Amino acid sequence: MAYREHHSLMESTYETNGLHKFDLDAVIDHIAHWLPTQGPLKDFIHHNTLHAVQHLPFHEGVAIAAKIFGARSYLPLEDYQQLHRRGRIKDFAIDWALAHSGCAKHKQEQLRASLFVKDDASHYPPLSLANNGIRTTWLTRIEVGLNVLAHPVLFRLLGNFLDQGISRWSLPKDEENFWDCVLRLAQNSFLPLYPLNEPVVRELLSEDMDQVIRVCLEKIVGDEQLYEQYLLEMLLAHPGWAGMVRIIEQNPRALLARRNISLKQMIAVELAIELALLHKKKGPNFSNVASVPHSESIPLLKNGALKPKIPLQLRIWHEAMEWSLHSELLLGLQANAAAPAAKPAPEVQALFCLDDRECSLRRYLEEIDPAIETFGAAGFFGIDFLYQGLDDAYPVAQCPNIITPKHLIKESGSKSKADSKPKADDLANLHFSAHSLFRGWLYTQTLGIGYAARMAWNVFRPGSKLPGIRTLSEVESHSHLHLVRESDEPTEDGYLLGFSFTEMADRVGKLLSNIGLTQNFAPLVVIVAHGSSSVNNPHFAAYDCGACSGKPGAPNARAFAWMANNESVRAILRERGIAIPDAARFVAALHNTSRDEITYFDKHLLEQHPAPSLPAFQQTMEKALQRNARERCRWFELSPQSHSHEDAHEHVMERASSIFEPRPEYNHSNNLYCIVGRRALTRGLFLDRRAFLHSYDPGTDAEGDILVQILSAVFPVCGGINLEYLFSRVDNSAYGAGTKLPHNVIGLLGVANGVEGDLRTGLPSQMIEVHEPARLLIVVEQSPDILDKAFAKISSLRDWVDNDWVRLVACQPDSQDFFLYAATGWEKVELPADCQVPKAAHSEEIIVGQTQTIPVHQLVRRHA
Repeated sequence: MAYREHHSLMESTYETNGLHKFDLDAVIDHIAHWLPTQGPLKDFIHHNTLHAVQHLPFHEGVAIAAKIFGARSYLPLEDYQQLHRRGRIKDFAIDWALAHSGCAKHKQEQLRASLFVKDDASHYPPLSLANNGIRTTWLTRIEVGLNVLAHPVLFRLLGNFLDQGISRWSLPKDEENFWDCVLRLAQNSFLPLYPLNEPVVRELLSEDMDQVIRVCLEKIVGDEQLYEQYLLEMLLAHPGWAGMVRIIEQNPRALLARRNISLKQMIAVELAIELALLHKKKGPNFSNVASVPHSESIPLLKNGALKPKIPLQLRIWHEAMEWSLHSELLLGLQANAAAPAAKPAPEVQALFCLDDRECSLRRYLEEIDPAIETFGAAGFFGIDFLYQGLDDAYPVAQCPNIITPKHLIKESGSKSKADSKPKADDLANLHFSAHSLFRGWLYTQTLGIGYAARMAWNVFRPGSKLPGIRTLSEVESHSHLHLVRESDEPTEDGYLLGFSFTEMADRVGKLLSNIGLTQNFAPLVVIVAHGSSSVNNPHFAAYDCGACSGKPGAPNARAFAWMANNESVRAILRERGIAIPDAARFVAALHNTSRDEITYFDKHLLEQHPAPSLPAFQQTMEKALQRNARERCRWFELSPQSHSHEDAHEHVMERASSIFEPRPEYNHSNNLYCIVGRRALTRGLFLDRRAFLHSYDPGTDAEGDILVQILSAVFPVCGGINLEYLFSRVDNSAYGAGTKLPHNVIGLLGVANGVEGDLRTGLPSQMIEVHEPARLLIVVEQSPDILDKAFAKISSLRDWVDNDWVRLVACQPDSQDFFLYAATGWEKVELPADCQVPKAAHSEEIIVGQTQTIPVHQLVRRHA
């Protein structure tokens, strides 16, 4: 049924009441659905790469996407067979995958035998519109490299028009759109704008934009039934630029320096360029697309080219691989529940982002000091706002991109910029105004040699004191946030400047209720945000907090701690049943995940309200960070061979400071699990930094309302991270960005290979090379009945679980039984009785000598 609905949608642009009709605007809206939704570098937000087919079941969706983009849907067959030989794919998981394949019993044994047959062709992608469609066939026949000729011209125009600060001069005039800008250049430039100076095109440009598109399509394609497919294939030849233009068209605020552009304008310019080039190369009587015979092997939209063909062998192997890995967690949770550990009363409580990179740090804190209790939540900590720091020219969103903030928070300092002296590190970052011809030559001759020598030194001797590394994460102690709203008058942009005390209590109380921390507060509660710093990394936003729209979460942690410490806020919370003791102090901090350093904020506030247990916690945190660095080092080929914590910590700091290091950290590599429940479920489990951990108390959520709020963030944020890593790993050339090494930053928008390539979308190979591409398993500590109530309230997100883009298991709070969700209902999970969970005394015993993913372990001695 899903495919038939999708196929009818494809045909709707061709026929209306039996009569052929081409609706340009409808076609553009429809083909735009296939374009990437990756925004500018400053807002790199992880998302489902194949969002266009998320309304379909997972395997059907990836099969259709493969026919659009020319990408693999799974790993090659040999990779799965090798994982089976290594024991990473279990026989019981193959049995499970066969039983859930939908095949009749008598065919399952034949299918099982076929899994182990050698197949050298499984790594080839299928015939696709992107690589084997009508446009490719036509260009081959007429022997014109249209992409090679047209793309450099188009990309230069787009790059200069959309530039966000690299260029000294702005190409567009005020309020000028892309089409008008190109017309001005083509018609008024002293030097002709090649190839739009071709007479037939120059004359055509006097027509309106819609007419230009129709004339170009008529001359280039010739058959209205092929117009939509040609336009789609044309955009698929450069999906990065096309997707970027569509994002900016739909959300102009995606750019700090606004630009007026639309997909239709870009299509009009590109078609005009193509027509001009065809006239130059082939003359006015060139053969159009319709005149070239198309063989039956060429996919045509009008003939049902997108009918999915799912390779059953690869599907079974992939399901078996996932169930093997997912069962490791379920077996670990089962073993942990059978041997609960005694937990002392908490002396310190630490609230982290649910980010999988914080999973190991939380484990080390609890191993070192069992009196530390940790929690996890989305890293904006429920405080959604636009934030403008001391040095920020524009405010930026500090919340998930699915939330539209209504409040603006500004930071100020006690010293003015005029009074403050630049630091030595800041002097190294000064930009000389070398934009005049003479000054540019002078600075190049006199300073160039010195800068070249310094760069060479930084390449071969990276240090921990390069300029700007720590300042990316730190805020001066004298700065403060304007959190209290003094007037209800909105700003010019319609934002409220600050929060009222009631709004603060709403947000603080909501988060505390969501994570189950409404009583038994420790004397010290540390709110730990996270961010990442590295020297030479255009994808820096992908390493920061996804829940903060790709920014470090420090402003949110500072805001939450201030609000939770405020007496007026506490009084309101007390009336609502959340009594925070007077002696309890909230402290904000930020974990730099690349350098494994911690920064504590607003220390001047602690002088008024001291936190006696903070120094001891800081010492424990330092030990935990060093051990965390050592655990991370097992993935790095150049890491020290010693088992010294200090050496490991120094190494990760040097990696973040190295100008030639493409892997400052592996970020979310190998993310696989998300556990929503009490910490007792996972405390004492070694999860190899693979788990998103969100705290939740099932006993306080009889109607599933809290789950609605949690899952509304978990599905798009954690699910988006997981799927972007999955698809970038399965086919990095089609769904990923390739290697970082040839990447150049284009206009502060994105990266491209060289200076004239398409913008690369997805993740670079250096971020996914060690990733095991499996779908996220979400385990929720709640009964299936209450989960069903929650699902009924979030129908817009049901695609994630109904179509198996993530896996969901309910963990019954009283019995610890597991139930696997499917659109047809809940299925009780039967785990193999003969599978034992490996045990270890402590984490460091597990990681020694390991350079691959490690199965879930149970820690039998939970402190060190």
